[in-house]
Amino acid sequence: FTMFWKFDLHTTSHIDTLLEKEDVTLTEVMDEDDVLQECKAQNHKLVDFLLRPQCMEDLVTFITQEPNADVEEKVKYKYPNISCELLTSDVSQINDRLGEDEKLLMKLYGFLKNEPSLNPLLASFFSKVLSILIGRKPEQIVHFLRKRDDFVDLMIKHIGTSAIMDLLLRMLTCIEPQQLRHDVLNVGNSTVITKPC
Repeated sequence: FTMFWKFDLHTTSHIDTLLEKEDVTLTEVMDEDDVLQECKAQNHKLVDFLLRPQCMEDLVTFITQEPNADVEEKVKYKYPNISCELLTSDVSQINDRLGEDEKLLMKLYGFLKNEPSLNPLLASFFSKVLSILIGRKPEQIVHFLRKRDDFVDLMIKHIGTSAIMDLLLRMLTCIEPQQLRHDVLNVGNSTVITKPC
């Protein structure tokens, strides 16, 4: 009997049990030590929970909004860090939701509208998420950025933040196919540029 009970413990993760609570919060789930591991293993219950509109919005908020000043230093960036890891984990449903939801992309993009200098840690989380999205959903992201007239100006405004500089370099060198890269180079440029043959 004891052996069966021990075996049974391993078949249901603590996160699964937690997610059965009706009023479970995103931060409660993020407090679980194995949340990233479970997400990467594509735990069905966890992924469904994270895909809830409010959860996705909160995850983006964590990486784009300064934590409260009264939060103690050692946990100040805990949730932004975990949010970044969850949003960049190789889970296609999360990439799809973030890359195709204009409201979420606008929330992410809003980070660039802050005045310099940007919080370097949040800037690194923002850049990592946008880099992953560009790599996995290039057409959707380029289409979104094309509609933002201030994109290039904002990127240049924050060029002094190393994470933004790295992001810009990545966009100019890593986007495939070449036509998409050309589109990125011309985002925000209203002058007519002849497309290469």
